[in-house]
Amino acid sequence: MHTKYREPINKKYLIISIIGVIVFAALLSFFTLKNTNTKTTNNNLRTTQSTPEYKSIRKNLNQKFNQNGRVVDIKVDHNINDQTSKYPHTVIVILLTDKQTQKYLKTSYENIQNNQATEDQKNYVYAIQKIVSQQAKKLDNNYDVIQFVYKDGKKYVPVASSQKNKSLIKPVKSSKK
Repeated sequence: MHTKYREPINKKYLIISIIGVIVFAALLSFFTLKNTNTKTTNNNLRTTQSTPEYKSIRKNLNQKFNQNGRVVDIKVDHNINDQTSKYPHTVIVILLTDKQTQKYLKTSYENIQNNQATEDQKNYVYAIQKIVSQQAKKLDNNYDVIQFVYKDGKKYVPVASSQKNKSLIKPVKSSKK
């Protein structure tokens, strides 16, 4: 009935095709798995390197600033991308929470910026900057930052900011250093 009859599949071509598909699948799996492992390893290294806990620094800052009760909160933020470094880094933020101290610091810092500060005001701000600078020297790398800030309305005003090898805010000049 059927005049056209289909020839049987050549076993040699079938075996070569199956082997080719298996080799291609194996190579694709190998390179995909290798690429995924490399990315995971790089991400784990970056995460491990850029997220130190700085427990001793936080403890020292807490002892220095919270001697007379709860005056500051200390918070650590990891993987921050800002203008202080082109690399993700850790920022230790010392937030002044005591309202009375905030008023005095705000007045002192504004007077310093307007060149109207008394020696006591200069010494007060300089003492904060010195503590931050000394603790920053203990940081693990040159990108991490310690900042002392107070809240003014809805914005945070940095009074002291230092990295391991430099102060990001110019220290106050006082005659009693």
